[in-house]
Amino acid sequence: MRWNAGIWVVSCVSSLLLLSTGCLDRDLGPLNPRVGRVIDMPVNSNGIADVDLLLVIDDSGSMDEEQELLRREIPALVRGLTDPPDNDGDGEPDWTAVESLRVAVVTSDLGTTGYPEERLGRCGTGSPYMDAWGTDARFRQSATCGGGGSAIHEWRTGDDVDAFVDLVGCTAEAGITGCGFEQPLLAATRALSRQAETGFPREEALLAVLVLNDEEDCSVGDVGPFYDGLDVNPRTINAYCTASAALVDPETIARDLLGDRDPSRFVFAAITGVPVDLAGQSPASILSDARMAYVPTTSNELGLEYACTANNDDGTVRSEATPGRRLAEVAGLLDGSLIRSICEADFTPAIAALTERIGSRLKNVCIDRGLTPAADGSVACVVEEVLPRGLGCADVPGRVNIGITEDGLERCEIDQRPSGDLPGWSYTSIEGCAQITFSDDAIPPFGAQLHFGCLVEVPNTGDPTGL
Repeated sequence: MRWNAGIWVVSCVSSLLLLSTGCLDRDLGPLNPRVGRVIDMPVNSNGIADVDLLLVIDDSGSMDEEQELLRREIPALVRGLTDPPDNDGDGEPDWTAVESLRVAVVTSDLGTTGYPEERLGRCGTGSPYMDAWGTDARFRQSATCGGGGSAIHEWRTGDDVDAFVDLVGCTAEAGITGCGFEQPLLAATRALSRQAETGFPREEALLAVLVLNDEEDCSVGDVGPFYDGLDVNPRTINAYCTASAALVDPETIARDLLGDRDPSRFVFAAITGVPVDLAGQSPASILSDARMAYVPTTSNELGLEYACTANNDDGTVRSEATPGRRLAEVAGLLDGSLIRSICEADFTPAIAALTERIGSRLKNVCIDRGLTPAADGSVACVVEEVLPRGLGCADVPGRVNIGITEDGLERCEIDQRPSGDLPGWSYTSIEGCAQITFSDDAIPPFGAQLHFGCLVEVPNTGDPTGL
């Protein structure tokens, strides 16, 4: 269905006219008991062909087996993005294959956050391993892994996938000699803050951040008061972190992770201290569970009751994880985030869910509200596009020229094709992201500007504007 400008008559009443400047002179008929108005939602071009993945790995002494579990899933993650599956059995890949995938790895070891603290064993200036900044969120390099000395590993279409998988898996084995005083969230933002220096992440790429850790994040912001008041008894350090007001607040972490990036080009995920039966649930549901509360104890060496535990096949303990509340709080501030349990038997479900979250963004655009489709799957909406200079509507399938901007750029209307059998767009909703989905041959080119406008019903308040 293609609309002409006249359909936007209601916008003359609602003062939300963005796609038309005139009203129809025909009678729309009675709208009571509900009245309609136009909503207009700007969206960004989803011509995403590149993905940058930052792995933040806990390298403390308890993480050997968990790092191995992650390494086992690296092939599925890489292949899921470079050669997407057809899980729905429709004969087509579930999402568009990436053209470029770059991976960088940092650890959670930030030492004592630069503070001259000598009492914490493997951490700080007294550490035989590192200095007051630990590994300082620098991208990991390993001479034994290869990679030509680069700390950012890249696969491009046509490259050897197996060699790339081996390289990433090797780099992700971060070891277990790092500081047990874990600051993964600050490590992530510190690494991303060096974009001008490292070129990571790329501005045009989708950025995904995956954190793997088994103790609560203790990202210190106000270092003086924090370390001056620290009791170095290992049994009290974790509890001290959870009660400290000197940590970087979740809102700041979420803002620094996202930066200037459009939310549709960012995915946050964590495999952390969460009860197994809560894995994959919403951050709000996870945080409301009593097992995610901080409960001090003297029954274990961390000083907090565990959120989950896991054993190996022989009965020995594999994982004991304290509640990862701060990671869940950050996830709750970032749409479409994923929280899984480090105590799951393996990380196959976690990596499959992360791959799907990333993949769903490669040819989709998130909008800021859900809609109710008609029986045929269509919605009462249009998508307009302003193409970058040098491209015309005739150059991209599923377009009709509807004008020229003041800057001389072509304006197109994109066909709505809910059946997906012709070039165009359709509406769907996946967890955390109501989406416009483009067929593979109709994906907007990078640099295009889009607006998604809809005629929706709102309750009749008696106000003739319908607002």
